[in-house]
Amino acid sequence: MKTLLAILLIATPAFADDAKPKPPLHAVVVHTPPLVAETNRPIELVAQIDAPFSEALSARWRMIGDATWHEVSFDRSSAGGWYAELPASTAPGIEYYIHGRDTAGTEVLHFASEQSPHVVRVVPSLFDRLQDLDRKREGDRKNEVALDFVGHNFGNRYDLKDRFVRAELAYTRRMWRELYSITFGFGSISGTTPLMSAPRTMGGDDTGHSERYGFGGVRGRLHESVFLDVRGSLGMSHKDFDGGISGQVTFGKPWRSCVSVGGEYFGDLGPTAWVRLQWDTAPPLLMGASVVRTDMPGAIIDSAGLYIAYDVAYRMADRFSIKGQVSYGARDGASNWGGGFGTAVDF
Repeated sequence: MKTLLAILLIATPAFADDAKPKPPLHAVVVHTPPLVAETNRPIELVAQIDAPFSEALSARWRMIGDATWHEVSFDRSSAGGWYAELPASTAPGIEYYIHGRDTAGTEVLHFASEQSPHVVRVVPSLFDRLQDLDRKREGDRKNEVALDFVGHNFGNRYDLKDRFVRAELAYTRRMWRELYSITFGFGSISGTTPLMSAPRTMGGDDTGHSERYGFGGVRGRLHESVFLDVRGSLGMSHKDFDGGISGQVTFGKPWRSCVSVGGEYFGDLGPTAWVRLQWDTAPPLLMGASVVRTDMPGAIIDSAGLYIAYDVAYRMADRFSIKGQVSYGARDGASNWGGGFGTAVDF
């Protein structure tokens, strides 16, 4: 009998403890907060949760300076963690804290708080900053219409005609982003080239070549100081339908000092390649020097045309600029002169 009473006395407290309600479980949240974010890009919050179903976990956020809080829930990630996405923001930034609500409806803070939220500073990306600089430099003028003429008379040791003239009218729309600009327009090339390197008395003669074409191209900004231009064209030559393609890489700023290397090819007029150095050491003049190797206008004799060119551009007014060029070079014989001019209007 005494033994039975002792057992009852020992067991009674345990039964009493089991009768008490257990407190609700709380999750343990591990979160590494972001410190900065780029303009107009969503901010992703990532967390590891040991007991995800014990609480409804969410993040409360607001733009810096706002009084109203917004809420977004954490969702399961395919990688195994949990994530919540805050909306894209602008400077100065966004602030947030992470909290949960247990099965009893009690709010549990896991990271920061409403009184002391975590701040994510929003800073412009590199291309955002470059776009702002370009917009200010151009006076927020996104459009340009340009008209250019260029030509060269190579001459010939047998007094045959070897020359070309080229004109282009182009419209450019600027975006100032990774896709920096797009261009389309129309062009015309007319020229005369020798049929063979011989005097006329021995059968030497020349013939006319030409091309009328439309073109479209893009300029990409690969880096702060690296630009890539690509262009395609389609038209009618002196023979038949013809197409062309051109490309250029520019190291530096196209509106300041830079070096450009490029090439162009027309099916019926042949290839052209160039290297150009540009400098802005005497503002408001923008000067350039080029070395050009070309088969223009579809040279038939073997010797490739080669000339050097010097050009100067001057912005006469806020929206209006002019430029001129002089060139000197040869293909088969003594060197001769060439040149060009152009104008552009921004709006």
